[in-house]
Amino acid sequence: MNFNEDDEINIKNNTLKKAIIISIVILTFLGILIVGLIIYKINNPTTIIAYIDNNRVKNFTDILDIQEDENGKTQIYISIRDFATCLKSAKPEIEYLTYKGDYNPKTEDEDKCYIIRDDYEVAMFTRKSKSIYKLNLQKSSGESSDYEQVIIDKDVFLSNGKLYASIDGIEEGYNVNISFDEKKKIIRIYTLEYLTQYFQTQLEKIKIKDYGKLTIEQDNFQNCKSVFENLLVVKSENDKSGIIKADNFSTLILEPQYDDIEYLSDSKTFLVKSGGKKGIFSLDGKRKIDLVYDEIYSMGQDSKLYVVKTNNQFGMVDESGNIIIHPENDKIGIDIKDFLYNDIKNGYFILNSLIPVKRNDKWAFYDKKGKMITDGYIYSQIGCSKIKTGKNSYGLLQLIDYDVVVVGDELGKYWFMESNGNDNLLPHVLEQVYIKTTEGNVNYYMTVNEKDYEVLKYLKQVKQKK
Repeated sequence: MNFNEDDEINIKNNTLKKAIIISIVILTFLGILIVGLIIYKINNPTTIIAYIDNNRVKNFTDILDIQEDENGKTQIYISIRDFATCLKSAKPEIEYLTYKGDYNPKTEDEDKCYIIRDDYEVAMFTRKSKSIYKLNLQKSSGESSDYEQVIIDKDVFLSNGKLYASIDGIEEGYNVNISFDEKKKIIRIYTLEYLTQYFQTQLEKIKIKDYGKLTIEQDNFQNCKSVFENLLVVKSENDKSGIIKADNFSTLILEPQYDDIEYLSDSKTFLVKSGGKKGIFSLDGKRKIDLVYDEIYSMGQDSKLYVVKTNNQFGMVDESGNIIIHPENDKIGIDIKDFLYNDIKNGYFILNSLIPVKRNDKWAFYDKKGKMITDGYIYSQIGCSKIKTGKNSYGLLQLIDYDVVVVGDELGKYWFMESNGNDNLLPHVLEQVYIKTTEGNVNYYMTVNEKDYEVLKYLKQVKQKK
């Protein structure tokens, strides 16, 4: 069969068309495949991305310990000290200094670390503990303890020489809000400063009822923390304090009519002052403790208890305002500064359960339900704070592992009392009981007739005989 020139041209054109169609089909398929892969990768990312105040943080996964729980859900843990570096990289104006060991007295303990925000706060973490102790550097209550105890969801743990905390622990320690989208593998972190400024900017645009423009006292670090409960402590134009919802400014939890409001983050309540008297309100604005006391102090330790002061006398109430110890005492709690080497952060509780109460220069111990453990107010001293021994010696208050606290009389003699009130473990003749550190090692001694004896040796013998 012979083809003319037109037939040859038609064949070439048809071949070209087929090639073009095939190419288009292939390119379309590849395009769909690429788009599909992109969409799949977007919806199923493998690498966690982090943002702090909407600023991308590089290499954030380097400070993470990622685990899977029994339900297959991803659990994120963050290196406590390394988080400070990431925070500063995104927000240079926010600087936390971090150290290993304890804050006061200073130590090099690998099982502990603390972070400092200068002039604001110190937060202390301990391995195998759910407690974070925080010291408010903006305020000193003048009472037995300035430390706030916060209970977090999971224990702090040590891995590869670094202490890690859960997201909840980092939120509490650094005063940030953290969310993790497990599907998109995105961590979003918002600082207290960012959130406070955001809401203040929104408040400036509106007026609330009869109170005019409301403002947040951004220099009041403690009160700003209420934003994490979706609440804002605000001041009205006539300098009265109130509380509003962060996500709905028209919702007034407490109207701006009070002289002062202070957020207590350890008990998640508000200390409210009006007419020179103070009371406690819940997060939803319900009155828990009437406005009848001169002072109120949260006792921390997740106790839901408060020390109250009226007419210069001290008592204790529960979170509903019920009187547990009547305000008829000279003092509740001890000054922990006298016992820095006893690892005690809350002077309201000795041995984690005993409440020291002073009346007429004598001490008694109560339990958390208000039951007196001792036979009246019988001790002149709690702990041995006056040490005559030389350097590196410190007063002993308690030995938790042995369930004993040091008590003393007006003659300067000391002995031990158990948490059940039994104080006949050893003769009441000790001249001093103290801690001595030598090359990093801690030992406990008691002095009788100017001769030192090892405390633990004798306590072990007594406990074994019981």
